[in-house]
Amino acid sequence: MQLLNAFLILALFTTSSLIAEIRVSARFEPARVGAGKTSQYIVEIVETDDSKKPAAERITSLPIPSNGGLTLRNGRTSSTQSTRITNGISEYSNTQQLIIEAVSSTTGSFTIPAYIFEYKGGRLQAPSATLTVVERSADAAPTVDELIFLQANAPEQLYVGQTTSILLKLYVSGSVTLRGLNAFEQRADGFTVSELPEQSAESVEMFNGRRYRVYSWPLTITPISAGSQDLDFQFTVSAQMPDQRNTRGSQFGGGMLDNFFGRSERFNIYSPPTQIDVRTLPTAGKPESYSGAIGQFSMKVSADSDSTRVEEPIMLSIKLSGSGNFDRIKGPEMPNAKDWRNYMPESTFEPNESQPLKGTKRFDYVFIPEKAGSLKLPEVKFSYFDPNTEKYVELSAPALKTNVLRSNRPTMTTATTPTEKDSAPAINLTKQLSPEELLITLDYRPKPGRRIEKSLLSSPWFNYLNSGAFITLTTSGILIYRRKRLHQNADYTLVHQARQALKLAVKEAQSDEAAVFYRSAQNAIRLAATVRMKRNLRSADFAELEAQFKQSHVADVIIEQARSLFNEADNHRFSGQTHSADLKQARTQLNTTLKAL
Repeated sequence: MQLLNAFLILALFTTSSLIAEIRVSARFEPARVGAGKTSQYIVEIVETDDSKKPAAERITSLPIPSNGGLTLRNGRTSSTQSTRITNGISEYSNTQQLIIEAVSSTTGSFTIPAYIFEYKGGRLQAPSATLTVVERSADAAPTVDELIFLQANAPEQLYVGQTTSILLKLYVSGSVTLRGLNAFEQRADGFTVSELPEQSAESVEMFNGRRYRVYSWPLTITPISAGSQDLDFQFTVSAQMPDQRNTRGSQFGGGMLDNFFGRSERFNIYSPPTQIDVRTLPTAGKPESYSGAIGQFSMKVSADSDSTRVEEPIMLSIKLSGSGNFDRIKGPEMPNAKDWRNYMPESTFEPNESQPLKGTKRFDYVFIPEKAGSLKLPEVKFSYFDPNTEKYVELSAPALKTNVLRSNRPTMTTATTPTEKDSAPAINLTKQLSPEELLITLDYRPKPGRRIEKSLLSSPWFNYLNSGAFITLTTSGILIYRRKRLHQNADYTLVHQARQALKLAVKEAQSDEAAVFYRSAQNAIRLAATVRMKRNLRSADFAELEAQFKQSHVADVIIEQARSLFNEADNHRFSGQTHSADLKQARTQLNTTLKAL
């Protein structure tokens, strides 16, 4: 009992020491702003230690109570370390700030009450903080958020795997001189987002009674995880802002010489916080032919001929036209057809240049008949999910009749080896010549020929040069063929690019830093699955990968190893850990998984 009491006293002392070494504060900077202006809500964690430098634990979220009328957005963190020596005694400190923008369009006093959050296994309390929002004067200069801002027209709801187009717009007022776009970032962990185009479209728009230059970039997004998913964008810009000392004489409250005496600044522009409700596809009514297509499509099926001969190929073409996630559409699976042999299809995609989600994808199947007669090609079925009607649609085309004639190729006979019984008698081709015959027989014995000097054509160097030219031409032909396939065959391009990216991911996975290793391991598994399945799985979550693995008959032990790597990667990612004592076992699991795929 005494031992237990001593343990409890020690635990309480340790907890008190932990709390005494960590101080938490919360405040608004500035604490008083005009309506529509931005303040910063700052939670500061100061940790001190007199024996070693404290290591900060990364905090990715705070349980901040909601406050009606006050919008919190665009959170970020910063940290600093310092050392102070007083009378030979060292004191180490680490300061971590969680900074969130706060803005309100209405006046009043807004208080965020105190709340508890977890830090290093303990529970800390953030004190309350109050922001006062007052009316802006009629002649007040516009805020920075009114002079330059970013918007994205994202939908409120999507389905997992549904590709949609959005337009990212940067609004710049006439009194702002944009010097440059220095960086672009996105916070979209639940989406795959297309690359930002190098060139933007420029236009002029009126917004809230003001005139803006607008820079636009089209993007496509595809949700990969269900639930409420954040989609935020950020530009780091350099711009010359109008001088606020002279606020009269222009529609923005600025003077005529603002652009001459303005200040040049570099700052971050954020899009308004956006959350998209991502839903999973319904299971009710899902056809067996469904393979992931989402959108609106039409189908056309044709054959290149209505007749052929035995063992001579015929091509069955399927054209899918419409709007949707073409990159996730695979060729319809063909059932085993009696009297036919068929092969995997070649696919091509013709996009609509003005509308990236529209186009036509074609699949060409080769069928070879094995007997003569009136035969039927297989019936074709293709299904997709229509997000407008929230229902599955199955398209079908009847079996095409083909007249198959007998082969006109000559029949190859097999040579038989003669036996002793039916073998022909040996013929003696030599005989004794008479003297008369010897006299009239021409002497056919060869005479020594004249000596021919060696020429360049018989030189070994000539052969070497010919061989080099042949190798060069062959290599060029292969490169041209590969380049042609890269342009014409979407599946070949996908696999080729995935193989190249896989080599880089495997190389990055040799890092001893846990965060880098696990991120590279996830990418490597997705890329290896893309190569094997010939389907774009570079952004797939593990549930989608597992379904593909089972469909491709991957061993259960390999699936479990991949699952373990994905789970460990998520643990490192969300816990903020960056280093690991030993990654040897995880690296072995990764190598085994990649070899199996």
